[in-house]
Amino acid sequence: MRTMEFIRKFDQVKGIVMVLLLLASCSSGGGNDAPLIDEDTQAPTKPSGLIVENVTQTTAELRWDASTDNIGVKNYSIYQNGSYLASSGQTFYALDNLEPGNVYTYQVMAADAAGNESGLSQILEVATVGAIAAELQFASGNIDSYLNNLIDMVPGSGENGYRPPSVPELEQWNSVIDALLGQNISEAVSKAVDFNYQITEFTDTGLSPNQVFYVLAEYDANKSNYWGIYVFSKTPEKENLVVMAPHIKYDTNTGYQAAYSFRNNVGKALLLSSAHRCNSGDTSECSGTTSACGSSGAYRISDLAHNTISAFQKTTEAITTSLPNTVFVQLHGFGKGEGDPDVIMSNGTDQTPETDYAALIRDALLEKDASLTFKIAHIDTDWTRLRGFTNTQGRFINSSPNPCSVSATETSGRFIHIEQAKPKLREDTSGWDKMSNALGSVF
Repeated sequence: MRTMEFIRKFDQVKGIVMVLLLLASCSSGGGNDAPLIDEDTQAPTKPSGLIVENVTQTTAELRWDASTDNIGVKNYSIYQNGSYLASSGQTFYALDNLEPGNVYTYQVMAADAAGNESGLSQILEVATVGAIAAELQFASGNIDSYLNNLIDMVPGSGENGYRPPSVPELEQWNSVIDALLGQNISEAVSKAVDFNYQITEFTDTGLSPNQVFYVLAEYDANKSNYWGIYVFSKTPEKENLVVMAPHIKYDTNTGYQAAYSFRNNVGKALLLSSAHRCNSGDTSECSGTTSACGSSGAYRISDLAHNTISAFQKTTEAITTSLPNTVFVQLHGFGKGEGDPDVIMSNGTDQTPETDYAALIRDALLEKDASLTFKIAHIDTDWTRLRGFTNTQGRFINSSPNPCSVSATETSGRFIHIEQAKPKLREDTSGWDKMSNALGSVF
């Protein structure tokens, strides 16, 4: 009886164990009833809209429209002349180390995280700017007319032609300006071609005696930088006078007025912008705001009066340092409102300098036109508009510790910012003559 009872209890335990084993197998995560994740086998769409922008002798920028994918595009592969070049997680790629005057082909392929690849985009041909000869150019005639032709070709607002120089390019630009200031013309010529800039020895046969000027300007046929137009007199009559116009397309006629005043006085140097201040959509990191390009916002990088990373700024710095007696007269224009004066002048600060060139120019202008009215920032201290305190050239000349972001608190007296209403001074040559003669009287 005990044996039978033992067998019966053993069978019961055995049954319970079998049930538990069966339940364990059914609830196991490794069972066949677990849901399956579908494998991603769908490739992204082929990239489209491949274009090139900002082509130079050695660089260019590729852009294209984004591909679509059921999960998402991970990156793009760029092919140059049929061979893999690089990858990008964005829909653009900056090309460098290209050869001047060469033609390259480019295609783009999209890929997702699973490794699915699209087909290659359509082929885009890119022709780099040809190298220009490192040779001094020669021209003669009237330097004013010659410069007016260059001014007439300056691109306007929103055209995105202006290309900011890199740090190494600015270092070499400095060496070009140093060579010009030292009249090492052959050295300047050989280095300027790397930026697509040429130097022209221009003899003005209308001046007596004839005067020679060195014009540093971008090669007309393949402009791609728009860093400015720079003129240096070989034998200046007003050796301390530097005339500047950083907004020649926005401040109407200031470029022509500056060139006119420079020629008539045979000043030391002339600095002109070569693109509209709103040409680029990219903003400068320097302090200050403007509504010149639409709603109030940061200055654009093509606004050369408010950007320290520019050839215009570096040229100013080189002249300031090399020629410590030079004075920079920067011509601007404004729309005169009710109660506004005809002229607003500033030395870039509210401090009075030892030699007050702003007051001297005011007095000289009044001799030419007694009807002119003025505000001078360090004299009319309650006046707060258009004083040029955020001007990066003025900040440097006045020894700001950071010309990009810090206004100067002391003045050297060497920077004169002149805002002019149009009717009496900027309208035509009769107004330009007043400014030219005033500068001639002072300097």
